[in-house]
Amino acid sequence: MENVVEQKKVEAGPRVIVEKDEYRESIRKLIDATVKSALEQEMQKAAQELIEEQRKAIKQLVDEQKAALRQIVDEEKKAIWARAEELRKSVLKLGL
Repeated sequence: MENVVEQKKVEAGPRVIVEKDEYRESIRKLIDATVKSALEQEMQKAAQELIEEQRKAIKQLVDEQKAALRQIVDEEKKAIWARAEELRKSVLKLGL
């Protein structure tokens, strides 16, 4: 009877080791997947943050250019009216 018990222990030993290795491998895979997922989420957040920062920078540049263009247009309007006034005075001097 003791021989039978000893044989069962020997037979169970390698199986337990295999199951233990499988368990460890499963845990390792789970940890790897969790870490990979967390890193991917962080990378997506970082990418989104950079995209948002780019949009802000582009908007600021566009707003600055709009302001510069508006100023140029206003100055040109004044120059047009100044030139028109000069022409009107020239016409009046000529008596036309």
